[in-house]
Amino acid sequence: MSDAPAPRRKKRKESHGNHERWVISYADFITLLLAFFVVLYASSVRDKHKMDEEAQSFLKAFHAPPGMIKAESSADRGVMNHQPSPVPKPVESPASANTPVQKQMIHQLTQDMLQLQNAQNQLSKMLQPMIGAHQVGMQSDPLTLTIRLNDSVLFSSGQSTLTPSAQTLLKQIAASLTSLPPKFKIFVGGYTDNQPIHDAQFSSNWALSAARAVSVVELFQNAGIGGEQLAAQGYGEFDPIASNDNADGREQNRRVVIVIHAPDPGSKAAPAAAK
Repeated sequence: MSDAPAPRRKKRKESHGNHERWVISYADFITLLLAFFVVLYASSVRDKHKMDEEAQSFLKAFHAPPGMIKAESSADRGVMNHQPSPVPKPVESPASANTPVQKQMIHQLTQDMLQLQNAQNQLSKMLQPMIGAHQVGMQSDPLTLTIRLNDSVLFSSGQSTLTPSAQTLLKQIAASLTSLPPKFKIFVGGYTDNQPIHDAQFSSNWALSAARAVSVVELFQNAGIGGEQLAAQGYGEFDPIASNDNADGREQNRRVVIVIHAPDPGSKAAPAAAK
């Protein structure tokens, strides 16, 4: 047996060559990511001239004034802009400028609306008991006031002659309307139910509804409202607001409607009578 010492095994040196390979992978990833965003940016930048042409085509299609749509240049864009876009401000064109003529129109329109509101306040206070009893109805918008009266408030059944109480009521209404300038128009519409009428006085519901509207218009004129402001319209049974299949509905359909209309700004067209 040999006493020679056993050979010593050499320890392997640990390799450090792969410890930094993640840096290379990370750099590759960053490079690809950068290239991706460069492509996105390049595809998002459009030719400004082309955008201007598209904007003007929209203007023509929608009849908007020139300059209302402004193309965004590439300098206004950011690759990673997370800020919310500001609310666009409308570009005022010469056609929408606040000219002296327009200021005068606005002032006049405001005065008309105030005058109509004053008349409404007076009428609403005066007619409140009848409104509460559902004999009279009122509705309004900034340029129109509508008063709807049941026919039983004004006439006997099948008649066009105003009752004494109706004459008193309509004179009170006229007193609140005489303060309105002549440019305010007053349309009186007569309506009936669909029950046929044929007697010596009226050949149809057309005739009855028109005669009732004329009776109200003539009283208004005699009470001091200018004839140029007034118009009478008969609708007969053909414009109901409720069913004619029951008594309640027919009662609602027999009515007289008074529409007071302020002049439309820039328009001379007569409005349609309300129901």
